[in-house]
Amino acid sequence: MNSLRTKFLSLGLALVMALTATGCAIRTPATVGHIGSVEIPAGIYLLAQYEAYSTAAGDADLATGETADDVAAVLKAECTGEIGGEQVTTDGADYVARLTLRNLQYYAAVEAKFDELGGTLSSYSTSEAAEQAAELYESNSDLYRANGIGQDTLEAYQLNAAKAQSIARLIYGEDGQTPLTDEDYTTYLQDDCLFLDTVQLPLFDAATYAFADEDQSEQIAALAQQCADTLNGWATAEQGRSERYTSMYEAAQQYVPQASEVLGATMESAAALDYVGSSLMTPEDIALYGSSLTDSVEENGLDHWFVFNTGTAFTVMCAVDPLEVASLETYKAQPEVLTAMKGDEVEQMLYDEGAAMEQALDQSAMNAYKPSNIKYSG
Repeated sequence: MNSLRTKFLSLGLALVMALTATGCAIRTPATVGHIGSVEIPAGIYLLAQYEAYSTAAGDADLATGETADDVAAVLKAECTGEIGGEQVTTDGADYVARLTLRNLQYYAAVEAKFDELGGTLSSYSTSEAAEQAAELYESNSDLYRANGIGQDTLEAYQLNAAKAQSIARLIYGEDGQTPLTDEDYTTYLQDDCLFLDTVQLPLFDAATYAFADEDQSEQIAALAQQCADTLNGWATAEQGRSERYTSMYEAAQQYVPQASEVLGATMESAAALDYVGSSLMTPEDIALYGSSLTDSVEENGLDHWFVFNTGTAFTVMCAVDPLEVASLETYKAQPEVLTAMKGDEVEQMLYDEGAAMEQALDQSAMNAYKPSNIKYSG
């Protein structure tokens, strides 16, 4: 499942991996002003602006032959997309400016809210941020130097992401301002999530990546149904998940190699265990499958194996009550569960608070880092 950390890292990590030289290294001015009481260093501004440009390049209506590398063309082109929940159509330069400001507002809001809540990062979080920044800088040091972006900027983004992840806990965690109740967790787990045990019969050869043809697909579908029928016969709901959990490994060793054989490959039974899984699916995960997955679960109910085509495999799956798998206390101790429950709400709160903070940015300083200097390679 997707975590809040992934969301908060997207501004930094996706950006820094894509950055290209803007010409010479820019050393002054050192900052571009403040949002609220949060100072915005030049390096942070450059990262936020480049991420904004990347988005604009994808939303720009470019002429034939023009690409995202044509910075001047993107900045002049009409860009249409959503900014802060509002559908916007404007020229690329304005689009980049709006997105850059929004990115900076979010960064500042995280810093301010974390301090307001009295948050502290663990030594693990700070050392992890430093390590990730060092690895990123080492792998692209020439690139970062050319853009006036130092290792300290990368580390600041990593730390900001860690703070953002902590804010949900500081508000809704057990010791937070307004902790969630057991009822909140139970309702979320049982009504909004799915816990699935799965055995995948792949539709492609992992060695050659060759996909099954129509005839092979039909054969694997038949094997998947046999697997489901076998599992339903081996372990009933009355026997509990422990027995069913054991039986799916036995079924995988029997049926996954057969599916591999249909594809013209050979698989040892032990390797088939890699195709067994158990996971809690959050609403965001479930949404990736549209209504087809929830419809199938509703049709089959809990504790019953059925076949679902994911596109890359015929997956034999069984929906289980999450609280049969683990205790409520276990889920409450998992940060990713709280993140899934409240991550979007916290993210929107931070964007809103950032927009409401006093905007004391220095336009002349920002002009020193104008987007027309960007050299883009997406």
